[in-house]
This record gives sequence, structure tokens and C-alpha cells, in this order.
Amino acid sequence: MAPTSITTFFEYVHLAASQVTGDDALPTVGAWVYKANPAVWAPMVIQIADGSFVLYYAATSAADSTAHCVGVATSSTVKGPYTPLSDAFACHLDLGGAIDPAGHHHPDGSLYVAYKVDGNNRGNGGTCNNGVPPIKSTPIMLQQVAADGYTKIGDEVQILDRDDGDGPLIEAPSLVYVDGVWFLFFSSGCFSETTYDLSYAYATSVTGPYTKARAPIAPLLVSGTDGLKAPGSACAAKDGSKIVFHAWLGDSISGGRGMWTAVPSISGTSITL
Repeated sequence: MAPTSITTFFEYVHLAASQVTGDDALPTVGAWVYKANPAVWAPMVIQIADGSFVLYYAATSAADSTAHCVGVATSSTVKGPYTPLSDAFACHLDLGGAIDPAGHHHPDGSLYVAYKVDGNNRGNGGTCNNGVPPIKSTPIMLQQVAADGYTKIGDEVQILDRDDGDGPLIEAPSLVYVDGVWFLFFSSGCFSETTYDLSYAYATSVTGPYTKARAPIAPLLVSGTDGLKAPGSACAAKDGSKIVFHAWLGDSISGGRGMWTAVPSISGTSITL
């Protein structure tokens, strides 16, 4: 398994000052993971009220090695090592799996986890395996959790889904609350093509309904913005004051993806970068 690295940012605006510690934050994965090819993706860490840390991640399911589930691990320190829970947090294997987990601190102190149901994993081919009808749903789900960051409270709810304007999918949710409004950053298009982008939706309740921002104010980032190619998969600071996102390092995804930063300007229900 490739290690899940921790990056420390000494100064947010200068990524040249970033340092990969070399520590493996998640040296072991949950018992539910397919060990022959765990394919760990998209780790995200939050700090909870008792001062400890919760890491959410996606990995291949031992129950179905063609799909990912979302798992949880905990640590007393942000660098880890994180101890995984034995059971998966969310799977939806019949719908294609679950990926891209993101924790959210509600202003009332409660906690939520957003994630994507990986419907295009069960698609019929074409762009990101979901360009051939019938097109599969790729909904963003929201699950309330207890103070420990993983014990579920009630059922998950769907807060967003793809439509024809999004292409094959939406994914990579990141949820923030600013001045009475919840903003859900998400990406659409296909990560391996220049259609990939960064957009957002907004709501006055954490569970929605969410309204997608549309042209001309969205998407926020597309190929060509500041010379970027396929920008997306943003992760926002708790207060929405900063985001990080990835984009291609070369002319195609085969050249790898690097991390960029941006400072959103939020007014009412609008975001600009």
C-alpha cells in the first residue's frame, strides 16, 4: 500500500515552503479493505472537540474489489499514525461504491461527513465510464455523525447529483459555512480530461436543498484559467477562507497532478476566486 503522507504548510501562500514529513499517517487500513490492492484515495482529516483527529479515506473493498468504500481512522495527533476502524463507514457497493469523504463542522457544534456515491464506476463506458446512456447517478451524500466523528446519527441524505451540464459526474465535495450560507465545492467533468472543473452549490440548511451556481459565475476554475489544466477536487478551510485543489502538471494526467491554492471571496451566495 502506498503511504498516506502528511504535508505541513508553514506559510499557506508559499507552497515552496511545504514539507512532506515522510511519516506514513495510515500504516494499516481497516479489515474491510482489499489488501492485495487497497488503492487508498482522498484522505481528509478533521480535529474533533476532544482534541483528537479523525481521518477519512477511500479504499478498495474486500467485499467487491471493483469498488471503493469510505473508511475512518483516528489518532491523538495530526501526524498519526492513525488507527483504522475495522468496519467501513459507507460503501453503496450496489451503486458503484463510495469515495471522496470530507468532514464538516456545523456551526452548532455537530459534525457531518459528505462523500460521493461512485455511480460512474458502474457506468456503460465513454468519458469517465459514464458517457454512454443510460447515464448513472453520482450523488453527493451527507451523513451526520456523533462527536467521535464516525458514529452515525440517522440516515444519510442526498444533497446534490449530476445533471447534463456536469458531464459524466460530480465528485470531491467540500462543505463550508459562511454568514448563514452553506457552500458545497464540487468538481464535474472528467478528471482525466480537460473538462474537469471546480464549481459550487449553496443552501441555507446543511441538508439542502442546494442550488448549483451557474454561468457566468460558475464554474470557478476550468482548463485555461491562469494556465491551469483540469483543475478541481478542492478542499476548503473550515471557515472558507482558503482552498487547495489539484491540476495537471503537464499536458495530460500522465504527467501527474500538483497542488495549487486559492483565496475565495464570498458574498451572499456568490464565490469568486
